[in-house]
Amino acid sequence: MKKRFFVSALSLLAALLATTSCQEEVANLDLLQATPVHAVLMVPVRDAAAVTAAWSDGSPLPYADDVAAMLQLLPVKDGQEGLLSLHPVGAGTLHWAYSLRRGFTDWHPSALNAYSPKRRDYSSGTIWEWRDSTGSWALAETTEWLLLSRSDILAEEGIRQVENQAGGKSYTAYPELAKQLARADGFVTLSLEDASPLSGAWPLVQGQGLSDDLRSWRFQQPGSQAWTVRYTADSTAKVAVSDEAARADALAFADSTEARTFPGWRWLTPSLVWAQWTAVDSRINFKGQPTTIQAQGECHFQGRRKDVHRVTMRYSENNPLDIPHWMPATELLAVNDLGLRKPLDVLPYVKTQGDFILTCEDTSAANRYMDYLSDTRDSAHEAAYQQAIRYVRSQPSEGQLWWVTRQANPQAPWAGLTYRAQGEEAYWSAAILVP
Repeated sequence: MKKRFFVSALSLLAALLATTSCQEEVANLDLLQATPVHAVLMVPVRDAAAVTAAWSDGSPLPYADDVAAMLQLLPVKDGQEGLLSLHPVGAGTLHWAYSLRRGFTDWHPSALNAYSPKRRDYSSGTIWEWRDSTGSWALAETTEWLLLSRSDILAEEGIRQVENQAGGKSYTAYPELAKQLARADGFVTLSLEDASPLSGAWPLVQGQGLSDDLRSWRFQQPGSQAWTVRYTADSTAKVAVSDEAARADALAFADSTEARTFPGWRWLTPSLVWAQWTAVDSRINFKGQPTTIQAQGECHFQGRRKDVHRVTMRYSENNPLDIPHWMPATELLAVNDLGLRKPLDVLPYVKTQGDFILTCEDTSAANRYMDYLSDTRDSAHEAAYQQAIRYVRSQPSEGQLWWVTRQANPQAPWAGLTYRAQGEEAYWSAAILVP
């Protein structure tokens, strides 16, 4: 096969599990013994080269370069295993930690001599700190364990976990975690109270997080959730799909809305930077005429005179409004049914286009960059259309929430995240086109 399935990259984690309660299973999960608290993502590692290739190919999740560097610094022996975990450190910062038993790698402190590392000794271990061409590192070393991170805070926490024998016990709130890691052929995400720290890191836009108003909704979930990662049948996209699990309370609105197909593919031109889309039972009022809304969203376009132009869209089946040309939106009123702190804006100008009610800040920019792809398309539009179709087919055809972002490679421009609720249960799907 031309591409290796992610299944081979993140193969099954062998763990010594107790046979009593689920909490004991988590507490006795061997690889968690040196893992710092409050992980939001865990990746079991056996084949380091395959994990590196899978993680960095298209950067399906954050900080791929750090993952590759860590696995190179501490190469795991054949048949042995380690654990990558992602942690919030400080205000809005995420760092990886990589833990494994000392006997599972050939690493020795003499490998650091060229970097003149600083050494700090503890009663039960040592922390080595140094810099190389990729940045700064901290490595915690105990009799049994090694833990590597960009963050010295996580290295110190690893030593404390070993000293207190608290690693596994720190995750007793996730009774399914042991089983999920044991059978994971991808990775496991963990909720962190009401926060969703992954939301600011993925999806990416040219290496930057999205600044959307729905950020706190991304990766909302109770408990822990295992993901399966694969390629599409035609190998045009890499897809990660979470297990179905109880939906987050913050997304309870999805129970009363029908999932919708992301309509933004009709605007996926070379100028689109990112878009978000929400299914919602809502309404607007224009000049006293009420209209029911089934979905709403916004697209951001790269322009010439201004870095980014914004267009908001509201979708209404059998839209009764007819506004053929841009006009002031002063009489367009929208309801904030979802209770957002900052609801979807009504921008200064409004018009309708098919079933869509559009508002924008710059009408000439909207006309130039937000092309509606009709049945007749030129070659550039046809290419954008076909790439959009490839991406949409990599995702579930419908969902209550969509985020779509542009990637750096023009041959594989799209990545995104979809949330699909089915009654009280829901699942996530993340996909990125590959060249």
